[in-house]
Amino acid sequence: MNYTNRSQAKKLTGLSYLGGVATSSKIAKGLKYDEMTFILYLAPANRSGYEVCPMRSPECTAACLNESGHNKIDIHDNTINKARVKKTKLFFEQRDFFMGWLLDEIRAAYAKAQAAGMKFSVRLNGTSDLSPEQFHLAGKNILELFPEVQFYDYTKVYKRIFLLPKYSNYDLTFSYSGTNMIEVMDALENSVRAAVVFEEVPAKFMGRTVIDGDLYDMRYVDAGDVIVGLKYKKVRTKLDLSKSNFVVSKEKLM
Repeated sequence: MNYTNRSQAKKLTGLSYLGGVATSSKIAKGLKYDEMTFILYLAPANRSGYEVCPMRSPECTAACLNESGHNKIDIHDNTINKARVKKTKLFFEQRDFFMGWLLDEIRAAYAKAQAAGMKFSVRLNGTSDLSPEQFHLAGKNILELFPEVQFYDYTKVYKRIFLLPKYSNYDLTFSYSGTNMIEVMDALENSVRAAVVFEEVPAKFMGRTVIDGDLYDMRYVDAGDVIVGLKYKKVRTKLDLSKSNFVVSKEKLM
């Protein structure tokens, strides 16, 4: 397929959009800080037939936020998951078409933020963990195509950290998977903040200051040597917190 414009893309795919601003309650919190964040949600893990979370653990897969919020109650038609699967297949099978559409959406959202006098940022991986360098068109990746835009991500792929000195408009938070605490501590030692999911968010963990990661999502405004505490959100999949390594339970903090 050849991309022409957003109207044509919607007709061809049956999708209303690829991403958007304030499309989840967490991302919408940025509006209180005069920031619009454009976020893309794909089908996580390998639900589309393509793996988008290369370093996931079974526990973080079970607790994935893909099954929270509006999606937790969308159990009959399952329209949200179906749309995310379609978007993910489009990314892997029609990369140029997908990118043409995505770039247009980002340009439109950025222009809207500028007109409103607000800051603007992009999070490519709402429910995925792909390298920004995979988002490319005509020989340039998305970070190069939008050098004036702040991009940020969470990742469980440790080598992704090495992109930080390469791109000044890219920020990264390393995520605890339940099995990678050595890498978490190494990231913190190298001034890369780390995200940890807690049953109840503490003030300190592993000797580090814990900040409330649920107040907003724009992690690039945070210090680089802190732990971002995220409170566990219930999902469709029932998780036994007392046996989970991914979620740090209250008992484990005692």
